[in-house]
Amino acid sequence: MPPTSYIGSDGFEHQVSPASPLPVDIATATLSVTADGVEIKNDSGNPIPTLTGLEIPAHDYIDLSYTGSNLTGVVYKDGGSGGTTVATLTLAYDGSNNLISVTKS
Repeated sequence: MPPTSYIGSDGFEHQVSPASPLPVDIATATLSVTADGVEIKNDSGNPIPTLTGLEIPAHDYIDLSYTGSNLTGVVYKDGGSGGTTVATLTLAYDGSNNLISVTKS
């Protein structure tokens, strides 16, 4: 898969490939989406929560959805943007915008 690029908060273009995570700021945590899966870390860099058991099948496209500034959905597809959905993550937050759950369907 060729790398894709995005404009970071520093204003520069960054390359993202399956070997390097795409960080997404979600309040006081960082969600990193890679070809290998999802990792969530708090501001201290400690993983929270562990996503063991939420294996994501092979995919070549990830669609992110937001409610306000909160990441609320991650859709994994195989076959590009119009391909078959292979997994969906739904992220829930409490009233203080703290991530409280991740559900795979």
